[in-house]
Amino acid sequence: MIKDFSNVNPNDFTQKDLMLHLLQVSQHTVTREEVKDDISQVDKKLDKVESNIIERFDVKIDKVDAKIDKVEASLREDMHKLDVKIDKVDAKIDKVEASLREDMHKLDVKIDKVDAKIDKVEASLREDMHKLDVKIDKVETSLKEDNKDLAKRIDRFMFWSLGLSVSSTFLILTLMYKMMPK
Repeated sequence: MIKDFSNVNPNDFTQKDLMLHLLQVSQHTVTREEVKDDISQVDKKLDKVESNIIERFDVKIDKVDAKIDKVEASLREDMHKLDVKIDKVDAKIDKVEASLREDMHKLDVKIDKVDAKIDKVEASLREDMHKLDVKIDKVETSLKEDNKDLAKRIDRFMFWSLGLSVSSTFLILTLMYKMMPK
């Protein structure tokens, strides 16, 4: 059993304790050759372990690198295909856009023509409406004059009719009177 001297009071430390301590220390010491041999064996084992680890990782890394290279190549190819498809779609979109612009321009021209025709029709309608208003005014004026003239004629006719009625009544009465037995 190894005695622990770390908590020993230096005033109580005896020669016997010193000897015992030195004996314990000497039993646990090794020679330089033994340490060198042990170190070289440990170094060899470490080198073997390290080389095994490096070989394993190198193989795995090489496999991973190969997979990465394949994936990168596949991605580059897919990206190239997508770029080609995108370029085709862009070209189609440009054609459709150009066609739409052309159609819109044609529609604009047609709309402008229709607007011009509508403006002409509106102007013609306004002019015709004005002419109709003038004619209606003339007809109204003429009708008013005709009405006045007609009213005068009706008044004359009524007057003559009344005169004739009265005259004929007197004539009939006179004839009746003369035909009456006396």
